[in-house]
Amino acid sequence: QCTAGEVVRSFALDVSVDRGQILGVSNFFTGLSTAAAQGYGIFPASFRDRVTVSSGTSAAWDAAGYSPVAVTADAPGGTLPGLGTSGVTLEFGALWDPAIAAAAPPASGALCSLQLSQPANLTLTTNSARGGIVASPPDFLAAAVFHGALVGPAILGVAWSNGNVVVQFQDGELQSATNLAGPWAGTGNSAGSFSEAPGAAAAKFYRVNHTQ
Repeated sequence: QCTAGEVVRSFALDVSVDRGQILGVSNFFTGLSTAAAQGYGIFPASFRDRVTVSSGTSAAWDAAGYSPVAVTADAPGGTLPGLGTSGVTLEFGALWDPAIAAAAPPASGALCSLQLSQPANLTLTTNSARGGIVASPPDFLAAAVFHGALVGPAILGVAWSNGNVVVQFQDGELQSATNLAGPWAGTGNSAGSFSEAPGAAAAKFYRVNHTQ
């Protein structure tokens, strides 16, 4: 999110998780940013290797494998290992007609989605080898602030309140069981907070079932 009226030309980001692997990157914009559709759809290395420009600005943006994942060989010492590991370097750039104000990329929004092998704490930093975050015009110095987070289905906390057990959770439906081996039953609650009075069972367990 841009908070000072700046427009970002490109992002070079290192994304890492503290457990498991980053398996895929999806839901990213592709192509030029226009008045009809705005976004960061220019991925420098992937564009070089996979996109064919037929004439002018006409290009095959749907080329197989075109994605923001950086090519490790371009900067081996400044690139995270990539998909199938705990860290990936991403490159996002935008091209638009400066004479059309509505064509500039938006001040806030999602760059992409990540597929993780398991819930994990995600960390973001700029990748200095690829320029970090570049504003337009480039002499504008943006101060980047990143907020990492726990990503994926997870129990966030369990507390006792007014005679009830209160479970805080994220990214799915809360399930419960009286034994770790199950059977597990859905609570029907995907809102992130669940409260119930303790039952007769000696112990009760909770987990989150991820929903797409």
